[in-house]
Amino acid sequence: MKTSLLFSSFPFIASEKVTLTRMTELDLNAMWEIMGDEENYRFAPTAALRTPTECGLKLRQIEAMFKDRVAITLGIYPNGRENRLAGFLEIYGIDPRIQAVTVRFTLHRDCTGMGYATSALRATVDYLFGTIGVHRIQAYVLPTNYRGVLVLERCGFLKEGTIREGFIWPDKGIVDLSLYSLLPTDRRKKTGHAYYF
Repeated sequence: MKTSLLFSSFPFIASEKVTLTRMTELDLNAMWEIMGDEENYRFAPTAALRTPTECGLKLRQIEAMFKDRVAITLGIYPNGRENRLAGFLEIYGIDPRIQAVTVRFTLHRDCTGMGYATSALRATVDYLFGTIGVHRIQAYVLPTNYRGVLVLERCGFLKEGTIREGFIWPDKGIVDLSLYSLLPTDRRKKTGHAYYF
């Protein structure tokens, strides 16, 4: 796993539908539309932001976490929509010993159902497996987050199980979380069917 390459600069990941790249201060208004909307945080470990000024703090936090090699948060920009931020994808829980990372994604509610999350996750999977040499990509999701589960399953992630009352989310208390994962071997041909991303 090429951790140094992962943190050499913010990744630029392009797909047919979306581009993932570093967010800037030009995105603050769009960030507020996403991060200030409680509906977008129904299935997230934290609550929505309370004021637009918190978006600037969040952007600085994202930069600091990248500099400290803790996490990477990329903006999801639909191609052909004037570089308008539609959501973001986080890569965190980076463990070089087992060559594993954890991912999560959040979309503006007006951008759901358009395939942006699926396209963003597929492109990120290709980048992490092909360029960085990650061996395991995992994601935790509330069992009631049907859209999130659907995106993971469309991208070939396999459900490993549900961790019952095993996590405390500051905004939601004790929760169940389903664990999904994807290994490079999951993408190979199985019983005559190929998984293409």
